[in-house]
Amino acid sequence: MPFQHLLYRRENAVCRLTLNRPEKLNALDAIMMSELREAFETIEANPEIRVVILTGAGRAFSAGFDIERGPD
Repeated sequence: MPFQHLLYRRENAVCRLTLNRPEKLNALDAIMMSELREAFETIEANPEIRVVILTGAGRAFSAGFDIERGPD
């Protein structure tokens, strides 16, 4: 499942999601929100996944919503 702004890595029962827009301090936009929704739906459908780690690439977890890109 290739994503544009999200890294998805699964190792056994652990899934790691990384917000991947470090140049924008991982600010959330419509694309990232859609990708997060898809990733969480995939995780929820898989009973083998027991742990989810949500992190951000670069120096910030997330700056919040990206107001430059608008709500789309």
